[in-house]
Formats: sequence, C-alpha cells, structure tokens
Amino acid sequence: MNLNIFKNLKNNITKNNESVQEFLNELKTTVETNREGSIGILEKVEEENKVSIGTKNQMEEKMNEILKEYAIETIEKGDLYFIVERSKKDETYTTYMYNEEEDTVLKLLENELPKSSGVNSALRKIGEEYILDEEATLELENRINEMTEELLDEQNRVLEEYRKEGHLYRVSEKINNSVFLWDMTDEPKMEIEEVNFPENLLEEAEEGKVFEYINGEYRLKE
Repeated sequence: MNLNIFKNLKNNITKNNESVQEFLNELKTTVETNREGSIGILEKVEEENKVSIGTKNQMEEKMNEILKEYAIETIEKGDLYFIVERSKKDETYTTYMYNEEEDTVLKLLENELPKSSGVNSALRKIGEEYILDEEATLELENRINEMTEELLDEQNRVLEEYRKEGHLYRVSEKINNSVFLWDMTDEPKMEIEEVNFPENLLEEAEEGKVFEYINGEYRLKE
C-alpha cells in the first residue's frame, strides 16, 4: 500500500480546511464591518444588553445632548451632520444636523454621502458636498459609548438594590420582555422595570400577578 497517497490526501485536507477557515474568517470580518456601517450605536447597545424602556429613553436624550454640545464645541468646522439610521425601505440615511441655532433631521441618499461613511459617521458640508469628519466620528463614538455604559451601570445597580429577599412584587404591566413590578413589601411602595425577569415565567407575568423574590430569583406566589 502506498502510504504517500494518504499522506498527500491528509495534507490537502488540512490545507483545504485552513483555506476554508481563512475564508470564513474573512467573510465574518466583512459582514461585521458592513454591519457596523448600517446599525446605530444605541441599536447595537440594545442588541447586546438588556435595556429598560426608561434607560433607552435616557440614552436617546443624552446622545442628542452630546451631539448638540459637540456641534457647538466644533462650530468653527461648520455644521455637524451625524448619520443615525439607514432605511431599508427607501435606502435613505436619517441624518441629524446641528449648529448653534437649530437642529433638524435630513434624509440623505447614498450617492450624497462621502465614501467610507455610513451609520454613526460625522459629516461636515463644504459647499454642496458632504465630507467625512473622521476625528469627530471617533470622538462622538467614544462619548456616546461612555454614556451608554454609565447608564447601563446605573440601571443594573438600581435593579440590584430593588431586588430584596422575601419581598412580594405585583405585576403592574408587561411590555415585551420587560415586566413592571410594584414592591408590595416596602413603604412607600415602589415600581421598577425588571429587564431580567425569568423567561420561563414571562407568560405568567400578567397584570395583578404576585411574585416573591426567594434565593435570588422570582417565584410565582400561588
């Protein structure tokens, strides 16, 4: 039996596997890069974390404040344009414009945008042409990400303090996977949006139902 045949076959399989793996890695990088340019910063945060409705609203307000403040800080470079969303329906880019006097929302077409720009890009306008402001893009991304981290830390800290061993919680409302709970044990009674409610109990979390927090988890109180 010619052992070289098996040796060559093994080497070819190994090389092919390496080629396939290399291709998959490149494909993954390409997909992630393309996705980075089509998903907003806040949307990405919401996909990767459990974010309450209240925290989400705070993030949107804070991001708007950050953009306004930065626009004024750098007004000598011209009006600030920040792309926040790409519409799949008509392939337009929702873009916020800020200056010292006003802020407004624009719908830009892809052919109006500079190359290498996309969602989360900061632009300036020179004449009739939009120019990518790389420094502003990086700075705003850092500021917005820092803001979201702070708000998420605060949200999770408050939730940890709210969950108390042996307390009874009544469901006041449920929106998607968020359950609004009244602490029936504390005085004065408090309501909070619980984003980490057990998935196996979501169907039972109807308005008026009572749960007890025992050993670090919610249990339906019969």
